[in-house]
Amino acid sequence: MLKVMTVGYVLNFAFGLAGSFFPPESFWQMTMWQCGDSLAIMASVLASRYVGSKGSNIVAGGFSLLGISYGVSFASSSINAINEEKMATIILPLVPAMLLVSLGTFFPKWLRFATLLVVVPFFFMYQNVLHGTYHFDNLSNSLAYSGIQILGVAWSILIWKDYRKSA
Repeated sequence: MLKVMTVGYVLNFAFGLAGSFFPPESFWQMTMWQCGDSLAIMASVLASRYVGSKGSNIVAGGFSLLGISYGVSFASSSINAINEEKMATIILPLVPAMLLVSLGTFFPKWLRFATLLVVVPFFFMYQNVLHGTYHFDNLSNSLAYSGIQILGVAWSILIWKDYRKSA
């Protein structure tokens, strides 16, 4: 289970990065990003199962909500375009997801703080969409999505450390 979770989060990061090299809202960019979102949904569900089995049910609930957040991101992409208004609504399930992941003591304080901090660029992205100033190359977009993808890799590493410690 942990191998599949780790592959999901690592490939989410890799597909996100690869997608950024294709023209904006092109078929290949959208395909890369949708593949990454799909893998992150899977990884979040598996992370939820693992931390829940360790008694960290609040954190597990956060990972379940994170899977839903990635589903919103997936749903905002079509074959060659992003529905910006739908994409911006990722913030709605993401805030409680990150809050729940950061509340428990499963992860160290620095990672719990980083988990909360990653939400900030999503607020700027949301504000840009609301004010009609959104553009695909806004810094907030890059920070938001790369931040959450890096968090997935960091969570995987620390979940593995927990597994090895208890095995």
